[in-house]
Amino acid sequence: MYLPSAQQVMTAGLALTGSTLHKPSEITSGKVLDYAVEKCLDDDGNTRCTRPFLVEKSTCYKFEWKTDGALTHTTAEVRDAGSGELVYYRDTNGDWTPEKGELVYVDFKPKVPATGNSTVEYKVTTCE
Repeated sequence: MYLPSAQQVMTAGLALTGSTLHKPSEITSGKVLDYAVEKCLDDDGNTRCTRPFLVEKSTCYKFEWKTDGALTHTTAEVRDAGSGELVYYRDTNGDWTPEKGELVYVDFKPKVPATGNSTVEYKVTTCE
C-alpha cells in the first residue's frame, strides 16, 4: 500500500487551493513629471501620467513613489483609463485592492502650494 509523505500531502493541498507563496511582481515603474499641468502629455511633450495598466479584481497592489525637491508632497490618483474618473486616491505609499478589474493610470498631484513640475519616481507591484 502506498502512503504519501507529509510533504507530498502539503504540496498537493497547496496546489488544490491555489495558495502558493509568491514574490511581488512589478506592474509598472518609471519617472514622470507631476500633474501640475493636468494633462497626461503636456504641450511641451512632457509625460505627466503613468502608462495605462490592467488591475485585477481582489488583487493587492503596492504603490510607492518619491518626488524630487526639498519641500514636496504629491498624492497618487488612480484613474480609469477610459473615462478619467478617479477610482482610488493615496496620500502616502501603500496598498490598494480594487473592487473590479479595469485599465487604469496614475497621476501624481502636487499638494504643497507654489510647487509643481517636479519629477516623480514611481513603482507599482503586486503585494507579497
